[in-house]
Amino acid sequence: MIRSLINIISWRAFLLVLLTLVLVQADDFVISDVKIAVTTSDSVRKLYESIPYPSSFDKPIQLTSGDDFKMIFVVNDKQTQKGVQPHQAFLTLTSEKNGNQIPIIIRVRENGKSKVELDMKSAPDELLSSPGNYSLDLIIGTFSYNDPLKYHVATLEIDVPIQSSGHSPVVYGPKPEIHHIFRPDEKLPPIWLSYSFVAIVLIPWVFLIGAWACIGVNVSLLARAPEPSLMSILFLGSLLAIEILFYNYWTHLNIFQTLTWLTGLSIVAFITGQKALSDVQKWRSLGLR
Repeated sequence: MIRSLINIISWRAFLLVLLTLVLVQADDFVISDVKIAVTTSDSVRKLYESIPYPSSFDKPIQLTSGDDFKMIFVVNDKQTQKGVQPHQAFLTLTSEKNGNQIPIIIRVRENGKSKVELDMKSAPDELLSSPGNYSLDLIIGTFSYNDPLKYHVATLEIDVPIQSSGHSPVVYGPKPEIHHIFRPDEKLPPIWLSYSFVAIVLIPWVFLIGAWACIGVNVSLLARAPEPSLMSILFLGSLLAIEILFYNYWTHLNIFQTLTWLTGLSIVAFITGQKALSDVQKWRSLGLR
């Protein structure tokens, strides 16, 4: 019996503490240091007033073409009087003629200070197309408080020429066709230029054959020395294969394929060339040259 009574008292104490915390969190916040200003397109100040919260500005604020409306304020906690940053804050312009609302998002800093601006040069189309009186209200809400704050700041008198776009903008619908322009293919060089480089590539072979003809080539050694002749043939064949590889690179091979083949052929040319030169030196020492 006593244990049950203690449990009931404990639950009641817990609920009392929880209710106290909820009531503390339910305290709302207040607005302070409300200032409004209106400047013209020539940077001439038409209006600058401080408004004590929760009072409203008693006269309609006239905004014409080129005017710039600014408003600054501070959001404070009612209990601590410290600045707070709400989760949502925005101004609403409610038309007294048709009831349409135009929201303006506000960014509030961590210290509660904020600044909002309405430039008539870049005002929303809904505002410019329907001039008249608008109720300017500040709405602030956050998760820490149960009820949002709605504060009527002033009445704006929009006095601008009616701007009609002529037709309603289409938000969803077919878009204009995109015509892709691709870069034209690169032009090949003239045929005479290609043949000129072919001739330049073949000229060393012409000089090689001419040099052999001048100094004399002992072809009979190739028949008498089968092993050395094989190395010489492989060396000359590797040089010819490298030339053919360069031709294939010009026509269809890419750089990676060419380097792969060139690495293998270079190794073969180096080994066979070194052996062929050693054989030539041996022939000269034997007087066979």
